Amino acid sequence: MEMKISDLMKSGWRAEAGRRLLPYDLFKWWGRRPALIIDALLLDAVGVGDSAVKDVIESRLSYRPAQVLKGHVVCDPMCGGGTTIVEALFLGAKEILCSDIDPASAIVVKAMIKILENCNEVYSILLSIAKSVYEELKDFWCINDYCYVHTFLTRRCYGDYCYVPKWLGTFRVRGSVVKVVIDERGELYEDENVSIRDLVKIPKNRLVEVRRGVYAYAVELYSASNEIERHFVSLVKNDFIAEHLSSMQKKAEKSLYEVCTPITDGRETRRLLRGGITCWEQIFTPRQLLTLVKFLMHVKQEAGECLDVAVALVGTVTRTASMLAFYYQPYAKVNPGLVIKSFWLPLYPVELNPVAGDVNKVKTVGRGTIFTYIQKLRSMCSKLRGLNSNRVVKRVVVEIRDALDISYENCNIVILDPPYPGKIAYSEVTQVYTIPYSLLGMQPPEPAGNAINIYGLDGYINSLENLIAKILREAPNATLYLLMSNDKRGETVVNTLAERLKQKSIVIERLGTVIGEAPGALGRGKTKEIIVIRIKKVM
Repeated sequence: MEMKISDLMKSGWRAEAGRRLLPYDLFKWWGRRPALIIDALLLDAVGVGDSAVKDVIESRLSYRPAQVLKGHVVCDPMCGGGTTIVEALFLGAKEILCSDIDPASAIVVKAMIKILENCNEVYSILLSIAKSVYEELKDFWCINDYCYVHTFLTRRCYGDYCYVPKWLGTFRVRGSVVKVVIDERGELYEDENVSIRDLVKIPKNRLVEVRRGVYAYAVELYSASNEIERHFVSLVKNDFIAEHLSSMQKKAEKSLYEVCTPITDGRETRRLLRGGITCWEQIFTPRQLLTLVKFLMHVKQEAGECLDVAVALVGTVTRTASMLAFYYQPYAKVNPGLVIKSFWLPLYPVELNPVAGDVNKVKTVGRGTIFTYIQKLRSMCSKLRGLNSNRVVKRVVVEIRDALDISYENCNIVILDPPYPGKIAYSEVTQVYTIPYSLLGMQPPEPAGNAINIYGLDGYINSLENLIAKILREAPNATLYLLMSNDKRGETVVNTLAERLKQKSIVIERLGTVIGEAPGALGRGKTKEIIVIRIKKVM
């Protein structure tokens, strides 16, 4: 049965409707296109017939490399999370250029390349270091045979009282769902009728302050001695656990250097500043911060060649192992921050232990810990064996550079997926990947220029026109693809470009609209549909 490239573009998101293909499931990137849509463009560029498309895609879904791009140079001057780069590698491109003005892009892409190049070695190193950090900081996170997995927090305090969700958590007993709740006295009991909107008021002096204005009211502990057991504990009623939590947060704070990496005011960061968060370090609890710093320091000192991977991993973990995350009671797990592509402070955040898990069995406890991603890495290594790792690093060039400063002379295929007009300021949310450098006391890499202005339509169109003209002037035989939002602004951009470029003997051809972001676990975005355009110079 044949598969048409046009059908692949329309249905490409389905392969990732629940979870990203590897290696994209390892590192978070906002606005990442489904891999098979990029594959469809690459196959279209080299004229792969419909009869061969199905076999190529089946190989990709099985993580087997192909050679359909043999001899071709693929360029992506706004490569973001690197989907084009990885897919071009799987399809056998001779050389791939990844460039972006955002240094976070280079961090993530270099991390993925390092993994593709030597997955098993990276896995072994990071696992060993994560285990070392777990043992080194065990006193901060464990009491006797029990360790913290979640600490439940609230920011909603007025005067002498704090409001907290009545519904504390959920667990299963013999197939039945049990809802655990907390009352005004701090007592825990079962209540099947509780809802996520129910609140209780608890005296502030019965809670534990973990950061200025942030108070803990309960914890979830686990024991990994035999089978993993988990228990909810009220800090109002358990003075021993409350004292341990308080003392360990203070001890962690004293163990850290007083550093403030300032948060710059922007469209996506303004909620942090309004909430009184002025330094990136303040989005973590002290012992979360200490744990992540220790992990990064060990990697830097013991395995510097894996630092890009560790930085990218910590950047991703920041979404769950920080106070950007909150606990969603019906699912009994952490809901990551930044899913909606903007920084915001939940009223009831959760402190996730970044190294929670059974270290002997490499089994994660909690959602989004360091061990969660090390598990993903292990799965990745077993699936990526077919890729010729010895040639990966030699075939990819990664640069922090403005798209207008790149030479396109050798490019056969160019994919251009710019930030869309009036949408998300990606350079602000991607700062989670530069925070780890500050935690290490290192100067984070600087942007290579100013991002394309997504809020001024005239300037946006001018920038794209100049870039497209430059690409096809330097590589007149190249096939160029432009992805654009399918909305009023996107239509204006496409129509205006078509008129202007026509005067330069450049023709725009619409290939249709596709779902550019799969639903579910891939995140919620404002740009579900995108327009796919093929651009060529008339000779």
